[in-house]
Amino acid sequence: MADKPVLDALLAEARREAARSWLCSEGPCRVKLCGMSREEDIDAVNEAMPDMVGFVTGFPKSHRNVEPARLASLAPCVDERVYRVAVSVNAEVGRVAHNARRHVDIVQLHGDEDEDYLAFLRMRSKAGIIQAFRIRSRADVERALRSSADMVLLDAGQGSGERFDWELVEGVERPFILAGGLTPENVGEAIRSLHPWGVDLSSGLESNRLKDPQKMAAAVAAVRNA
Repeated sequence: MADKPVLDALLAEARREAARSWLCSEGPCRVKLCGMSREEDIDAVNEAMPDMVGFVTGFPKSHRNVEPARLASLAPCVDERVYRVAVSVNAEVGRVAHNARRHVDIVQLHGDEDEDYLAFLRMRSKAGIIQAFRIRSRADVERALRSSADMVLLDAGQGSGERFDWELVEGVERPFILAGGLTPENVGEAIRSLHPWGVDLSSGLESNRLKDPQKMAAAVAAVRNA
């Protein structure tokens, strides 16, 4: 019988493959709560039970950034029913693949990563891939639609907390995650208007730049009830 480390590695690999398939599946709108950095944030996640939880890594300009050791300590505390996502911006692909193999189930690319980057990442990890795009025009939407990522995320910026012009994505047939300026108060409207595959909230979950457990719970409830 294989020893525990080997079994754990096999289970983690199977979980990453399941996450990749899940990103391509149909179903009710999913919700991702992003930018966790403290133990109490994870406690609130496990209470609210979103579909995904995100950790910003290798992006020091963000107040939500977590260092590798912090990611390694927080990620295992997430309820196993919630997929873990490492969010990076133009990071070295080896570091992203390492995070995928060791700590998370899905990686989210939020920079200028191209198709060669995605191809190399797929060779290094079986984790699901979300690619984020900053939407300022219909041309940005068209660029997102051409991505080979398992799922695309449409946003106003890199965690800016601003909302882009939703009319730009009306009628888009490819499943997408909607982000940017979403709050517990407006996320239901967004789902009913645009029918995204999923929604991603970060700034809208904060009070004084820290995650607010009440807002996190309210956001998940709003998505489930939309």
